[in-house]
Amino acid sequence: MSCSCQSTDPQLCGCCTGVADLTPAAIANRPGLPAIHYRVGTYSTFLQSMQAALSSANLAPLAALRTRSPQDFSIALLDAWSEVLDVLTFYTERLANEAYLGTAIEPRSVFELARLVGYKPSPGVSASTVLAFTLASAAGSPVKVPISSGTRVQSVPGPGQSPQVFETSAPINATIAANAIPAVVTTPWTLFGSDTSTWIAGTANNIHIGDALLFISAPGGIPSPSGPAAVVYVTGATLDPIGGNTFLSWNKPLPASLGSSSVCIYIFRTKAALYGASSPKPGMFPTDSLKTIPGTPGSGVTSTSDWAWQYGENLTVNLDNAYPGLNPAASGPSAPAAQSQWMILTGPQYTSFFQVASVSESNPGLYALSLKTTQITLDSGTVLAGDPFLTLNELLYLFVQETRVTTAYVQSQLLTGANLPLTQWPLSSPYPLAAGMLAPISGSSLVVQGLQTLTVNAPVAVNGKRLRITPNIAIAAPDGGFTPGGATGMLPVGPNQQFLIDAFPPQTDPSGNLLWSVITVTPPAGGTNPSATVAGQPGILTLPPGSFTLLPSVASDPATGEAAVLSDVTIQNAAGTSTAITFNSDLTRIYDAATVTVNANAVLATHGETVQEILGSGDASNAALALQLKQSPLTYVSAATSSGVQSTLEVRINNLLWSEVDNFLDSEPSDRVYVTRPNSTGGPTVQFGDGLHGSRTPTAQSNIVAKYRKGIGIGGMVAAGQLTQPLDRPQGLQSVTNPSAATGGADPASPANARLSAPLPTLTLGRIVSLEDYQNFALNFAGIALAVATWTWFGSTRSIFLTLAGEGGAVLTDNDQVVQNLLLAFQQYGLPYVPVQIVSYTPVLFEISMQLKIDTPTYDPAIVIPAVWQSLASTYAFGQMSPGRGVAASQVIQLAQQVAGVVAVNLIGLNRRGDAPALANILCAAGPRPTAQPPAGAEILLLDPASQANLGVWS
Repeated sequence: MSCSCQSTDPQLCGCCTGVADLTPAAIANRPGLPAIHYRVGTYSTFLQSMQAALSSANLAPLAALRTRSPQDFSIALLDAWSEVLDVLTFYTERLANEAYLGTAIEPRSVFELARLVGYKPSPGVSASTVLAFTLASAAGSPVKVPISSGTRVQSVPGPGQSPQVFETSAPINATIAANAIPAVVTTPWTLFGSDTSTWIAGTANNIHIGDALLFISAPGGIPSPSGPAAVVYVTGATLDPIGGNTFLSWNKPLPASLGSSSVCIYIFRTKAALYGASSPKPGMFPTDSLKTIPGTPGSGVTSTSDWAWQYGENLTVNLDNAYPGLNPAASGPSAPAAQSQWMILTGPQYTSFFQVASVSESNPGLYALSLKTTQITLDSGTVLAGDPFLTLNELLYLFVQETRVTTAYVQSQLLTGANLPLTQWPLSSPYPLAAGMLAPISGSSLVVQGLQTLTVNAPVAVNGKRLRITPNIAIAAPDGGFTPGGATGMLPVGPNQQFLIDAFPPQTDPSGNLLWSVITVTPPAGGTNPSATVAGQPGILTLPPGSFTLLPSVASDPATGEAAVLSDVTIQNAAGTSTAITFNSDLTRIYDAATVTVNANAVLATHGETVQEILGSGDASNAALALQLKQSPLTYVSAATSSGVQSTLEVRINNLLWSEVDNFLDSEPSDRVYVTRPNSTGGPTVQFGDGLHGSRTPTAQSNIVAKYRKGIGIGGMVAAGQLTQPLDRPQGLQSVTNPSAATGGADPASPANARLSAPLPTLTLGRIVSLEDYQNFALNFAGIALAVATWTWFGSTRSIFLTLAGEGGAVLTDNDQVVQNLLLAFQQYGLPYVPVQIVSYTPVLFEISMQLKIDTPTYDPAIVIPAVWQSLASTYAFGQMSPGRGVAASQVIQLAQQVAGVVAVNLIGLNRRGDAPALANILCAAGPRPTAQPPAGAEILLLDPASQANLGVWS
């Protein structure tokens, strides 16, 4: 076959072009590539280049070799060398990639490169939590039990977990009294001037509607006969069998002068009349007979008037009958309240109360009556209604003159006021409570009973039952509803449904609705359940403000709790009846006050179990002695150091403690120091000095002993209530638990971590000066996965506002050891007078809903849809989404469209979880908000795992 192409043609077809020399190929790489190209050739280009060289004029002896057949031995030899060169250039390229931090993939390469700038990979950090111990309270049990540092407690593993051992970080002296210190749910009894009700101690007071009550001022506990005082009448008496009290109400408000706690309340058991009130009218008798009856009115000749009522001017009055039990045990102005007897006389013109001096029986023989009566001698009296300037005799005379219309209340009994229930909400903007409900406990303060000698900065466990919440009306989307965990749609709720509140305070959505984190409770028997949810289902309850009521817990509700750290302890009064405690951060739940107790037998504990072993034998002739720990992983605990960790390893040689250093560069020949380095085959290696930089080990058999703890990382992030198995049980210990989940754990640094973190130490150089230094220092601190620093103002002082996230997206609080140690490190390495406020990031879940048109003849939807979800989930996961970064609908569509087999995407929904379903063009995430109340960290948008159910086939 011939070619008609001419060599002078401007465009040649290339059909006559022979093989060309293609190696070595030029190497050029733009910046920022994840891998560099470093191969000068491949198998095909090497073979082509060598075949072209066969015709080169520079290789004249090969001119006679005209064959190019692969079957020829010569060409086969070139083929073999092409294979060799292909392999060599492949590994050359891999080695070249391993020479750069951004392209290296081998862990050793990454770590060795990072070490060139002084970076030391984080060894990880152990998780920490608070352990609360409970002592046995049975008779004969020790009142105080010392719990030493290092007491071990093991977790009960969940599915797929292994047991984890925690050890206490400090010794404590646990006591029975500190097992469960109850919260104060009452306030000392007092009266206010406008009161029409109060609580009375006891439920067997035998109080009836209409009974007379006398309120008397009692300075120092001694009732004052001169008042102030008031007489009222019972309108209601409601028993509280649980509290053992009676709620008492009366007919009119008390005067302002009685607004005090120094008031005595007397109830009168007997309602009587004055002597003669029941006597026959004088007109019933013949006129002649009246002349002989004592008490005849006037001259004794008329039968139309009433008796001439007689008062003896001796401070005595007679009652209409004989009444036992009226004699006082003591009388006079200084008589104790419980031993005094009082009488009330009330008539049309006057109402007065009197202190009884003595009581006797008599038979006045007046008014045609012949009967025994009770004669009362009075000690003093005070006018409550009428002329206040009358003398006692004048007052009694007037009452006697109105004998038939005067009522006497006698046989007084002292009532004891009960401490009043705390029903007033302690917050400035309360949520509605059920009628008569105790004010719930939340926030950062709490009052407990008794004089408590608690230690500031010590941890405690707050235990109790959660409040319930119920809608007042039926609510359905888009106005609100219940979104079960793992689902995306809101279910309607009705007024008969109740939920346990599992977090407080609630969040607020853009529409102003309140988002409550709740757990479902089975509705009352016979009620309807619009959402058909089962009991124990966690989720989000979205309710408009004012559409709900908070309810107290019930007996069947489970108890829960959380750890808190004391920031202040104050004795409430001189009697030491209560102690106010303040926490360094708000409680995360809202509790029913009647169920709240505080366990002060609490102590910080960290993940890791202590082991002790003989590491090996010293050898002074060995300049590079290195010994490996037999167990791993070595525990590092959180500490206020530049790296955020401190090793638990202690090495002793001949019973002398040696110190760990970062390297031997500054070590003298006599310094007893060592360094550690990680080992991929087990525990870390302990390297001793060579005699020039660091001392050599003295020669002896088995004289090197190591004591350390094993256990580290996120495996120790146990849930609340999992640490319940004490491996060390002092006498008297009954139980132990962790009221809050463990936090702060982090695995050793991975190559990806090292690649990102290697420059950080060089940016701060152990000192914190600028805003960026605060952020970089925090990022290099063990246990911190994310940090964003911004400026803010605390009053007139410019300050640092730092948003943090723990490993794996953990939400950190002020109580976490990592946060506390980071603040201490800021003080040590930074500017001590620059305030730093640390808040956790705000995770915000968003939901998607889409339909996928799939090339079904070629691809299986059962494979494509999970692949689309995996692409979305990996893109919008913690670690991939930066704080404040939004999510665009176009990007969601692009990610789904890029999956093989997807022909088209119909995005139906894109909205924040808790919002009404909608399709937003972009979801925005808020940055740090230091001026919010309370201050809020930056938001990170994360894909809601429940959205996987919203991916379907577009038919």
